[in-house]
Amino acid sequence: MSERWRHWAILAGVAVASTVAVWAAVGMRTVYQNYDGPYYAAVAKCFYNKECLGTSFDFPLKLEYYPAHFPLYPALMRLIGPMGLIRGGVLINLLAAVAGTIVTYEVAGRKVWAGLAWLFLWPRMWAVRSIAGPETLFILFIVLSLYFFQKGKYWASGILGVLAVLTKSPGILLFGVYISNWNKKAWPLLMIPAALVGLFYYYQIRTGDFLAYFHSGDNIHLQALPFRVFDSSQPWVGTFWLEDILWVYLVGGIGVIRAIRKNKIFGTFGAVFYATILFVSHRDIARYSLPLVPVVLLGLSDVLEKKEVRWALGLLLVPAFFYTVNFLIHNQLPIADWGPFLNR
Repeated sequence: MSERWRHWAILAGVAVASTVAVWAAVGMRTVYQNYDGPYYAAVAKCFYNKECLGTSFDFPLKLEYYPAHFPLYPALMRLIGPMGLIRGGVLINLLAAVAGTIVTYEVAGRKVWAGLAWLFLWPRMWAVRSIAGPETLFILFIVLSLYFFQKGKYWASGILGVLAVLTKSPGILLFGVYISNWNKKAWPLLMIPAALVGLFYYYQIRTGDFLAYFHSGDNIHLQALPFRVFDSSQPWVGTFWLEDILWVYLVGGIGVIRAIRKNKIFGTFGAVFYATILFVSHRDIARYSLPLVPVVLLGLSDVLEKKEVRWALGLLLVPAFFYTVNFLIHNQLPIADWGPFLNR
């Protein structure tokens, strides 16, 4: 077995084993109940049909809220729905985590510690990849789209960009990066904004509102000024215990600056995404900044090879595990009737 394949096997094994360890610690019921997996399962079952949503689920939500959850991940949940919508969502996330750690390893110059760090380094990553949710899949599509763009494979980059934008709305930031590096052969990338327009047209058909995403409630947390997250009166902040966000800004900023020096395309995306994060007013900056992590690891890939950094990361696994378990235990959505989540 070549060193490359051996590293792939190590990364895949660690991704699966660490996820199963969390599952064993908290129980699968807790995993299934974690936000926002049940909401995506609801979309997978009803695809924005208000009558279906209203009769099948008893969430304390306005029915207009569901278009905030983009459809690609729910579509994949439905595709493997016979095993149960919410179970399918967890399986998709596990597979995306395996693929994501391998892709990060490749992008970072085949540095195995960069792939491992992607699984554990950021505060929310271990938790996010252990439940049902679209973030891990979204990151995978983002990184692959950027990778193929820098290779000049614009059709592949465009298709993966479409998948990203149909998974989560920040995927449209890819197109802004590509515009700044445009050439006449890159026209297939026009698929990315076209896909977003197509999605809004689909919302028009399903809900009667072309701009349903923007009318889904208080879920767009961008502000006109940066650093509004430090205003504890903001509705999705609500606390003055926010010093951890400064560390996200610091590590993210250092990683992006170093990435710009190493790779123009990934560095540009990192700069655009990092600038956007500064305008996000939400307590959960750790989750919102997750797509930035592969860029940060690219920038810090040589630092991760240092022995003292490896020891520090290894020691961090213990508190990171306890953090993840504690987070999942307290991040649950109460569910009385499991029937709608287990059947298409």
